[in-house]
Amino acid sequence: MKTNFFAVLLLTFSFLFAFSSLAEEKAGFWESIGNFFLPHAEKRNVLFEKQTQYFLVTVEEDHNGFRHMVFNPNKGSQGIWNPKMPDELISNYCRFTTIFLPAMKNPPKRVLFIGLGAGVVPRFVRKNFPDTVIDIVEIDGDIPVIAENYFGFKKDDKINITIGDGRNFINRNKEKYDVIFIDAYTSECIPFQLTTEEFYLKVRDSLAPDGIMTANVANLGKPTFIASEIKTARAVFPPLAVFITGNRSNYILFSAADRKLNTAELKENASRIEAEKNLSLKIGDMIDTRMPEDDIKKMIEGVEILKDDFAPVETMK
Repeated sequence: MKTNFFAVLLLTFSFLFAFSSLAEEKAGFWESIGNFFLPHAEKRNVLFEKQTQYFLVTVEEDHNGFRHMVFNPNKGSQGIWNPKMPDELISNYCRFTTIFLPAMKNPPKRVLFIGLGAGVVPRFVRKNFPDTVIDIVEIDGDIPVIAENYFGFKKDDKINITIGDGRNFINRNKEKYDVIFIDAYTSECIPFQLTTEEFYLKVRDSLAPDGIMTANVANLGKPTFIASEIKTARAVFPPLAVFITGNRSNYILFSAADRKLNTAELKENASRIEAEKNLSLKIGDMIDTRMPEDDIKKMIEGVEILKDDFAPVETMK
C-alpha cells in the first residue's frame, strides 16, 4: 500500500514538473504546485489601504494588472478595473448590468446608483449616454476619492454624489429615475435596510414610467438569503426577471415598473444595441441565463419575505 502511494505521488510530481511551463508565468513552479494542492487567494500587490469609517479598504493589483477594490475581510472584489482597457467591463455583475440597455424603451434621462464601489458601471453609463444625469448615493465618503484615484472614475457636472445611507436617500427622494441600480454590499452582506419589502416599495415609487430596477444579489454562500431577497423583490415587482452569472456568483434582478420583460424582445434589442454601440459584450448570451419561472417558484417556496422588522441578513444561511 505504501509503495503504491509513493509511486502515485512521484508520478503526480513528475506530471506537474513536465507541465510546469504551462503554469502562469509569474507564479513559478513551486507556487503552481501549491495552487494545485491547496487552493488559496491570489497574491496581489496592495497599492492602497485605508481604514475608512465603514470598511478596511484595499486597492489590489493582480498579475494581469487589473485593479480590485476590496472591502476586507477579503471575500471577493467590490470592483475590478483594467487601466490598459479602461472601458472594459470585467466583473460578472458589471457585465450583466448591461441588460438594462435592451430593457429600456428610451435613452435614460436620469439614473440612480445606490452604491458606487469602483464606479465602473457609472463610467459605462456616462460613456454611452453623455447627457444623462447620474445620481450616486454612497455611504462611505472615502469611496468616491478612491474610485477617482485608482479606478478611472471621473465626476462631471451631471454626476451628483450624495454621501449617506441609500435607504434614507430613497425615503426622501422626489425624483423619477429611468434606471435604478442597487449594489451596496459590505464584505459580508447587503445592509438589511436595502433588502426589505418596504425598501423596494420606495424604489418602485422612484421609477419613471417604463423605468427599470436592477439589483445585485451576490452569492456569499447564503442560499436562504438569496431566495428571500428574490421573493421580497418579486413581492413588489411581480414580473421580476432573474439572471444568473457564471458559477452562480451573482443573481442579477431586473424589473420594469409596469411591464414584463420579454426574453425574445430583449435578445432582439440586444443584437441591435451591440451593433449600434460597437459593444464587445454578448448581452444576448447573458439574457439566456434567465431563470425559468418554475425554477424561481421552487427556489422561493417556504422562505420569508424580508421586512423592516424582520431582515436578519447577517445571520441567514
